[in-house]
Amino acid sequence: MAKKTPFNRITAFLCIVLMAFCVTSCASREVTSAIEEKIPAGDETVYADITLEGGTGKAYIESPVEITVKDGKMSAKLIWSSKNYDYMIVGGKRYDNESNGGKSTFTVEIDGTEEPLHVVADTVAMSVPHEIEYVIRWEKSEDHADDETGTKLPAASDTDAAVKALENAGMSVTDTIEPEYAKRFIIRRFGDYDLISIENSGDYLLVPENSSVPEGLPDTTVIIKKPVDSTYLVSTSAMDLINACGAIDRIKLSGTKESDWYVDEARSAMESGRMIYAGRYRAPDYEVILENGCDLAIENTMIYHEPAVQSKLTELGIPVLVETSSYENHPLGRLEWIKLYGVIFDKEEEAEKVFKEKLDIALPVISDNTDTHKSIAFFHVTANGLINVRRQGEYVTRMIDLAGAHYVPEDTGDESDGASTMNMQMEDFYSQAGEADIIIYNSTIGGEISSVAELVDKNPLFKEFKAVKDSNVYCTKRNLFQKTTQTAEFMKDLNDVANGIKRDYTFLKRLE
Repeated sequence: MAKKTPFNRITAFLCIVLMAFCVTSCASREVTSAIEEKIPAGDETVYADITLEGGTGKAYIESPVEITVKDGKMSAKLIWSSKNYDYMIVGGKRYDNESNGGKSTFTVEIDGTEEPLHVVADTVAMSVPHEIEYVIRWEKSEDHADDETGTKLPAASDTDAAVKALENAGMSVTDTIEPEYAKRFIIRRFGDYDLISIENSGDYLLVPENSSVPEGLPDTTVIIKKPVDSTYLVSTSAMDLINACGAIDRIKLSGTKESDWYVDEARSAMESGRMIYAGRYRAPDYEVILENGCDLAIENTMIYHEPAVQSKLTELGIPVLVETSSYENHPLGRLEWIKLYGVIFDKEEEAEKVFKEKLDIALPVISDNTDTHKSIAFFHVTANGLINVRRQGEYVTRMIDLAGAHYVPEDTGDESDGASTMNMQMEDFYSQAGEADIIIYNSTIGGEISSVAELVDKNPLFKEFKAVKDSNVYCTKRNLFQKTTQTAEFMKDLNDVANGIKRDYTFLKRLE
């Protein structure tokens, strides 16, 4: 009996281990299946902002991170600020540095971006190699910033084929709306039909009420039947434009909750029930959308992260228009998208009037364009202490330049990789912006700050900034990026701040 006891214990132990393995294995398969359902069927590359926790904070992974989906598998390209990492361990798998002398680079397989990613990175910067644990957190982009994530846009539809099909149907171009400042859309008028072509988005044919759809159009041409009076609006930047031209009553469904609107008319419409919440871009309430007779969904480029949602809306017979105004480099280009909404909602005269009024404010600032010889830094501090700045040539930096000031930091590269922002270490930011005449804290992501002391609490090094010593510190108001029609007013704010004109600014407040 005594001899059998060890055997029985071992047998019991092995059974427990086997059972645990089975449970873990089954759970793993369930998680994997859930993740695979979220992975797009086709190949694509997108970008996601991250925050990094762990280590000393001296080294960081560049943000945004490039994420590639290929053959149903997802991988992330992690580029460190340092060249001293020789390998990483992710998901139990070792990845060696791909770079030959440059910044340490690793392409690693990931299951998704819903949960934090725990990794180990080995650095040779110390006297002996040392493994350090890090946590990568995928930031959830809010709608006011979701056009700045560096999304790789899809190829445009076949505009030439759409035009040819309309011509074969006996139509001809009777007018063309070619914007002066906007470069991302053009509208060709074929009598009462309007063909809207949006770069890296597609072609959209507006069909008059009680009129037929011409035959022979490419399958990629999206048909929008007029009148458009029950729209599901996801793109927050479009709301102010639509409201300004008097078409807010056409927006019945919102992808933004009432509490998150800074457009007063939108908030009021939701309070009264004239507009209802129908879910965010990634999780729309299809039942609510159908019940309210939705005839158009206006999305921004974040929908490209959720291709299944776009396909489902299309399957339900709801045309999806993806607006790309966030990719307009000229500040007035974003404003000029009001003309597109004027055409969609039959408010062309109203749209033209608003655009002209705003030009009357902006053009004097632009035409004067006297160099104030003042430098302005525009930034915010991320959750892990990095400094998020705009890339040179991005539209906020263009507004600063057009207002007669000079944007810093200069060493930010350009937008060729699709990202309009980048993160920097505080020391690097100080070396380039420490002598800036004016610093402006961007509150739209991290929230407003009320004092210079609150800024210094984020990093004591701010005490050494020239602008802090000279009391030239400003914070934007939270409504800045939803107030698309007031681009001109913000440019006037920038111009007056650079010229030392003190007043109650529209979008800026001076911090004491």
